[in-house]
Amino acid sequence: MSLSGQRRFGGLLGALAWRINTRHARVTRTNIDLCFPELSRAQRESLIKTSLQHTAQLLAESGVVFHWPERRWMALIRTVEGQRLMDEAIRSKRGVLLLAPHFGNWEFLSLYLGRYGLTALYDPPRIRALERPIVNSRRRSGVRLLPIGPGGLKALYRTLRQAGVAALLPDQVPERRAGVYAPFFYRPALTITIAHRLIVRTRPKVLFCAAVRMPGGFGIRFTEADPSIGDSDALVSATALNRSIEALIRKDPAQYQWEYKRFKRQPPDRPQLYRDS
Repeated sequence: MSLSGQRRFGGLLGALAWRINTRHARVTRTNIDLCFPELSRAQRESLIKTSLQHTAQLLAESGVVFHWPERRWMALIRTVEGQRLMDEAIRSKRGVLLLAPHFGNWEFLSLYLGRYGLTALYDPPRIRALERPIVNSRRRSGVRLLPIGPGGLKALYRTLRQAGVAALLPDQVPERRAGVYAPFFYRPALTITIAHRLIVRTRPKVLFCAAVRMPGGFGIRFTEADPSIGDSDALVSATALNRSIEALIRKDPAQYQWEYKRFKRQPPDRPQLYRDS
């Protein structure tokens, strides 16, 4: 399929998921109701539907990520915003930590970032047969990919200390012992502290990045992190991290992966939020 064909197919799947109110639709509705109470019911329903379409397009675009040759997927890059920030970070020789939330098409982003010899961690999929094609697709542009664990974390430290480029998905829900509760859209969200430990111990340049879906292709976007992300206090750092993610989301809320249960581990004194999902 062409990219436009893939996106039309994904759009139909997402609209169907919204129409029949799948589990993903219900989780998306819960999250959007929590994070955008200022919108009317009709505005939120429109955002829910569009968000599900974007998520289904992410799945449909796997043809690009897994199979298209470099010359073909490179032609899909329409704009690169903030390239100067990335160039300056590389020249600083301090190491670069890229934080890439579940926004736009992060699989396409990994193709683009391969040029920097990126080191990144991955969480092995539950379906074992999917692991090899996913890993091979990410590695084919030059990404060094390691499973999450002590060995992978040591490799990230080593990469940053050697002035290399490393990446994390900053909006995954960790185990309680590996995170702190920091506000995300005004609500407590268990937030990773791995990024804080890497930043405090190696003092890299920290940027957020995304591959944003746009007509005919993707826009690559690099943005500066909130300055407080380098604070020595883990909660202050995590709050800055979430604030930076919010700023990215608010530019185009539909492209965030709202069907992910971002608030699934609430503080013990708070009710659970996904009871019917």
